[in-house]
Amino acid sequence: MSAEAVAVEGLAVAHGPIKAVRSLSFSAQRGEVVTLLGPSGCGKTTTLRAIAGLETPSAGRMSLDGKTVFDAATGIDLPPEQRGLSMVFQSYAIWPHMTVFENVAFGLRARGAKRGDIAQTVQRGLESVGLWAFADRPATRLSGGQQQRVALARAIASNPGLILLDEPLSNLDAQLRVEMRAEFKALQRRLGFTAVYVTHDQEEALLLSDRILVMRGGSVEQVGTPVEIHDRPRTRFVTDFVGVRNIFPCKVERDGDRVEAVFEGAVRLGVRGAAPQGASFVCFRPIAVRLSPTCEMGAAPATLVRATYLGDLMEYELRAGELTILARALARGDLAEGATVFWSVPPDACFLVTA
Repeated sequence: MSAEAVAVEGLAVAHGPIKAVRSLSFSAQRGEVVTLLGPSGCGKTTTLRAIAGLETPSAGRMSLDGKTVFDAATGIDLPPEQRGLSMVFQSYAIWPHMTVFENVAFGLRARGAKRGDIAQTVQRGLESVGLWAFADRPATRLSGGQQQRVALARAIASNPGLILLDEPLSNLDAQLRVEMRAEFKALQRRLGFTAVYVTHDQEEALLLSDRILVMRGGSVEQVGTPVEIHDRPRTRFVTDFVGVRNIFPCKVERDGDRVEAVFEGAVRLGVRGAAPQGASFVCFRPIAVRLSPTCEMGAAPATLVRATYLGDLMEYELRAGELTILARALARGDLAEGATVFWSVPPDACFLVTA
């Protein structure tokens, strides 16, 4: 059996004149969670549906556990039920006329499993998500979080080689979403299933994934571990999408091993590491900005335009010429709106990206 649970090569999907997915390639190892992350319309759900056999690609090749399930060149296109996978939908897809037990058992019965095997498998699946006590309850009498756990139990019941998840937590309220993320991560680690997960929520992707593919316009913009995507985004698009809110066009100057970004008002910031080829933006997170009411070495002046209470932190909006800089820090009594403040960013917190 191949170590690759999923291998996608040169996948393309078109909806009429619209190219929803453009020559996309990636793989997932067995037991790995790979997340397709991106804004609406980037092609992530279309990619997931193509893997499932619910979309017909115009080009490319896909294999699951070494078995080719689609190949545009040879005409291979296995139907969904022959691909050895399960899918969890955004809408849960719970059958309202069935009990919790019957919902989980449905796929097993459709595959012709024996009655005794079905009972054991359903019990094991429901116990894994903490819902065995609800087995005889009508599915419609469950909360949203419980219904999503039923959908997950149904997906893992048949022990598939791959589980596809299409924004499964997006319909839940914020607190329940946090709880379900933790439950999913613990369950995946315990059972070791392979998953391709779709979301537009970068926090969710960082928490759940072994690797992340950031998508844009039907193509992959960057692939990396959660740490690589969060700490070392390569392009302006990825930087903006993962929540780095201070992004400024700049000129890059080098002096030996030292690299500096020079931008609006002759502000100079040292940056970490080497400058990538074609780098034209300097970036830093609001939490990295250091503020002082008095001038310090290497700090630049700005006007504190607005201070916004965020609970644990304050967000400060600074204006320096045409620049608007955002800073986050613990509340301070020595910073007042309208006053001149001085800001700086340590070199380790600054990085350069391409357009």
